[in-house]
Amino acid sequence: MISWIQHHLIRHGRWIFLTLLALIIVAFVFTIGATPGCTTDRSGYEENLFYGIDLNSPRDSEVIIEKVQLSAILNGQEIRSDEQFQNQLTSRIALLHLAEEIGVPSPNQETLSNYITSKAAFLGADGKFSTDAYTSFVDSMESNPRTSQGLVLVVLEEDYRINQIGSVLSGPGYLLPAEAISQTQRRATKLSLTTAELNYADFSPEITIEETALREYYEANKLRYEIPERIKASYVYFSLETYVEKVPEPSEAELREHFISNQDGFVADYELTKPKPAESLADGEVETPKESDTVTFSDVREAVTQSYLIEQETRMANEAAQGFAYTLYRDEIKRDSAAFKELLNEANLSLTEIEPYTLAGAKQRALSSDLLESAFKLGGNRYYSDAYAVDGGFAVLLYEGRIAPEIPDFEAVQPELTNDYKTDEKRRLFNESGESLQAKLKAKIAEGIDFIEAAEALGLGTAAFDTFSVQEAPRDLNRSALQLAQSMQSGDISPMLTSDGTGIFVYVANKTVPEIASDNEDLTQAEDFLARYAAYTSGSAFTNELVFLGLPEDTAEELYE
Repeated sequence: MISWIQHHLIRHGRWIFLTLLALIIVAFVFTIGATPGCTTDRSGYEENLFYGIDLNSPRDSEVIIEKVQLSAILNGQEIRSDEQFQNQLTSRIALLHLAEEIGVPSPNQETLSNYITSKAAFLGADGKFSTDAYTSFVDSMESNPRTSQGLVLVVLEEDYRINQIGSVLSGPGYLLPAEAISQTQRRATKLSLTTAELNYADFSPEITIEETALREYYEANKLRYEIPERIKASYVYFSLETYVEKVPEPSEAELREHFISNQDGFVADYELTKPKPAESLADGEVETPKESDTVTFSDVREAVTQSYLIEQETRMANEAAQGFAYTLYRDEIKRDSAAFKELLNEANLSLTEIEPYTLAGAKQRALSSDLLESAFKLGGNRYYSDAYAVDGGFAVLLYEGRIAPEIPDFEAVQPELTNDYKTDEKRRLFNESGESLQAKLKAKIAEGIDFIEAAEALGLGTAAFDTFSVQEAPRDLNRSALQLAQSMQSGDISPMLTSDGTGIFVYVANKTVPEIASDNEDLTQAEDFLARYAAYTSGSAFTNELVFLGLPEDTAEELYE
């Protein structure tokens, strides 16, 4: 097998499994330092070693990234996030280092051959190793010469050693026999349930609003009403209308050039608006679509002219706005200085005040949110933004200052406060009602009254779920109610649980927990699953600790904090 694979590796030459992220290092869980330049000058360059791999080296990073990607493909894995990729990358480095430290050998040819036949990338439709699948895989990847020859064997050998280390770290997967029995019993348990529901939306308690209670509520919840930091700003507006009279009369050549540049749009608009001539048809005839006549410049001349003028007005307004911001920068014009006022007067511009706003509030204003949000990056020497497109023109924002976060007075938030108080009081009374209803239900059951009869007498809606296993629970049974029932006994009535705006009481009419024989097939499966899970968590914990120990000291301290 090995010789056959080696033969194909040589025959197919240099091939790659996916496009490399050349010279780009994924954002590791630690910070990668400065990357050395293309010259031989390495002044200021610092190594960032992680178990012998320099993470600041483009080459080292490129190689390990390539190996992680290749390993994922060989094992039929899909890396769904940067975090998952980071974990695989750091784990690979750490585990290979450990393999070297304790002397885990590379596989011999026979062992590696057997290992290769298990790889997902080389399996056929029947789930077995397929030479055709392997050859097809190689053929599909051979076009890119950037991957070094024999990389597949290198990655396979490394993966084998990592798996050997993983088996040692994970161990056999220790578990208490009682855990497997408990899980098997839980899945096979038979339940008969009845639920009673109280709709929160229909719950309308009488709530008295007293100022004393309202003020106490305000004092206890002040931070809920804190107004975040706000920006004070104004803006200079450059309206397109200002430039309507300033656009020179376009020449015929300019209009025709504009038409050619935007022909598809003009043609599409014309086709939508032009009248379609009615054609009379003889009896029995079917109308056949006709090719539309070619749309000429003459057909859309008016639309072309309007479009051209708007384009020029837009360009002039944009240039004026950009020129205004550039002049402030070039001449170092201070806010409210004589030079600033003179600049406004010369261009016949004025300031428009903006009501103070928060960062979140920037998206709720009529002005461009990009323009408003730019203020949060201003301050110090830079008090003006770039030019931003707004409705009907362009604008440059002028930063005036910041208003620190503040908690408004009681009177200022009283309407909102009252609504919040009512909401919280309703929730509290709803929960109190749940406690009262549970006690009443228990009392009626103790008197020998049927649960459904008792619940409906209290105005609750009911639903019965006849005997079922936990594994095959009814679809319309609330999942939270099912989970709660598993910890209850026959005859129990649960406290009210709240789910999706509904208060739910669970009554366990009957619960049968089976005895589990030692040779039970479900028990065997549970033991196998729990053992594998225990092994996985144990191995993962050790690997994470190993990764942590290999991080640079400053990075490890940062993560620990």
